[in-house]
Amino acid sequence: MTKRQVLLGFAAMSLSFASVMTARANMFTNDAQNQVGTATITIQGWGSAFGTASITLNSISDTVFAGLFQINPPQQSTSYAACVDLQNFINFGNSYTYQVWYANGRAGALAALYTSINWNDADEAVGFQLALWELVYDSYNNPSNDDLFGGNFIVNSSYTSAGAISKAQFFLSQAQVPAPYFYLRAEGEHQDLILVPYVPEPASLLALGVGVAGVALRRRRRA
Repeated sequence: MTKRQVLLGFAAMSLSFASVMTARANMFTNDAQNQVGTATITIQGWGSAFGTASITLNSISDTVFAGLFQINPPQQSTSYAACVDLQNFINFGNSYTYQVWYANGRAGALAALYTSINWNDADEAVGFQLALWELVYDSYNNPSNDDLFGGNFIVNSSYTSAGAISKAQFFLSQAQVPAPYFYLRAEGEHQDLILVPYVPEPASLLALGVGVAGVALRRRRRA
């Protein structure tokens, strides 16, 4: 595997970073609820089948690799994560520091499809990642904006597996309603990730429960 294969994103290209970084920031700002910790994570390699997709982001075209990453140590009871942004890079075998956030959005609905996806099928793994990028760069939490062939993020159908595109469209159709998930916010210039699937640890649930209880108590006192 070449260095090119382990870097997911746009290499040696002059992207207009302002708009794509805003897209990632908007998803985080809209979805983030509570920070539940900080973790240093090693990206071990592919955690699923993977493949290539030809895409255009902000009018710049390139071919990228897509599939789940395997991470170590596990976070929130899962060893798998998916890429949120295309403008930064990750190297397999390297360790990165992340803020771990409990979040709520359509990315969570995608993550909830985990058990119904055949991760040994490259079309399904690539389709999942294409669907996530569509959420990040175009549709956010508005299903009416889902369009793999228009907007900031475009899938080039002539050079991307028809099966992967079909799966991406299907996954988007299933991920209509916001749901919980965990967002890994990069501390540094490397990719943000989401954990797949959403499997909260008891400690995280307890911390979130305390937060909710505190809000309820304040409301009761005000009443």
